[in-house]
Amino acid sequence: MIVKKIASGLFSSIFRKYKISFYQNLYHSISTNFVYTTSRELSEKSPNKKADIDYTIDIVAVAHKRFGELKVFVQSLINQTQNNWTLHVLHDGVNEEFCNIMEGYRHEKPMQITYECTNERFNDYGHSLREIGLKKATGQYILITNADNYYAPKTLEFIDIAIKNSDHKPDVIMFDMVHSHRNAGVTKAPSYSLFKVSYKRNFIDMGAAVVETSLAQSAGFSDKSFAADATYFENILNKKLENGSRLILTKIPRVLLVHN
Repeated sequence: MIVKKIASGLFSSIFRKYKISFYQNLYHSISTNFVYTTSRELSEKSPNKKADIDYTIDIVAVAHKRFGELKVFVQSLINQTQNNWTLHVLHDGVNEEFCNIMEGYRHEKPMQITYECTNERFNDYGHSLREIGLKKATGQYILITNADNYYAPKTLEFIDIAIKNSDHKPDVIMFDMVHSHRNAGVTKAPSYSLFKVSYKRNFIDMGAAVVETSLAQSAGFSDKSFAADATYFENILNKKLENGSRLILTKIPRVLLVHN
């Protein structure tokens, strides 16, 4: 009898665990907080239903040294198949080598690439710099990232397909990524493992999602803690809910970001 009770209790515990996990995985599609779509069926050969949409993606990147990675990052944007982007890189504190590197890129792409150094080093994970860059953004969408990451050459092309084939103008377009280091988020996975991004804490990075600029600016970047990525996206969702709307969220199920 005791063995049966233990077995029954163990089975119930496992069932509850997987039941909870199952509903968490369905969170996007059943939640009243989201209008959630996926661009899985779309490809680079898909015709854009809204080909007349004209928009720019402002890319705000924060840097502190790591100049080899900086060069890879900027080149990954220059190599994009889409040209509707601008890049503004902010360095945490004054650094002559950074300015020399970025001046070369600015000379190559004077209409698209700008940079600056802050007068002081904030040393707060780059969050104060993100706040500065977010306030300066003027494009229709914004991507906030780190200048030691890099992107697949068709990242902006897949984003364009997702935006122009969406039934509703997306507020957020997110995509999967890999990390060059172990134990990213709560997955405890080896380096360069697939990291499936989803719109919840510990499962999303700033660099893995493009956000409609006016919405991002209304939410702001007030958190300066280590987990400010999650707070940023939670504030974006809350801004929509405050206005009586759901967040229009599109997921591109492709690995487009390498996070370092």
